[in-house]
Amino acid sequence: MSTTPAKSPERLHSFIPKETTTPNKNTPGISKTVFTHISDLHSLLSDWIRLRDKGTRICKSMSALKLHEFTDGYYPQALTPLSETIMDVLEDLMRNVEGVEKIDKHLQALSKLQPCNQPVIFTWSAKQISDNVSKICQSLQKELKLKLVITENIAHCRDEYLMEVYASAWEFEAYFDIESSSYLFAEVGITGIS
Repeated sequence: MSTTPAKSPERLHSFIPKETTTPNKNTPGISKTVFTHISDLHSLLSDWIRLRDKGTRICKSMSALKLHEFTDGYYPQALTPLSETIMDVLEDLMRNVEGVEKIDKHLQALSKLQPCNQPVIFTWSAKQISDNVSKICQSLQKELKLKLVITENIAHCRDEYLMEVYASAWEFEAYFDIESSSYLFAEVGITGIS
């Protein structure tokens, strides 16, 4: 019968220290989390564009309907479903902005976890990414307030020029510029939003 060789006491407790070369051991975790948040932001902004376009079509339909069927004291019946649909779009936009606000808060916290200005993914630090997302969040919040005012007033508007201003303000966003976020998405390797 064969016997297992006995281990020497020196081999039982061999410990070799491993030197860490990076000062921040959690950088890969932060990078992965930042990438996930930026991907989620990309999805939310794509939804924002889709909802903006849907709202624009509804506003233009409301404007056309009211201009062609306008008489004092008359409320066109076809305006009711359009008003309900624009309210649904506004609620979806609100949920969208809430998602962006959550991402903004998470990225602000992550930027505090990485006190140095080392790049997280390619060249941007967590602080730079957080600042950029905060600007996007603030501009979307302003756009949402504007769209809320438009939604509250468009169905009851009697002035054809003001109706056109409402429809244009819904379509051409004064505060949010989608092109400003293209550098952020290029940094993490995601295609821009169109």
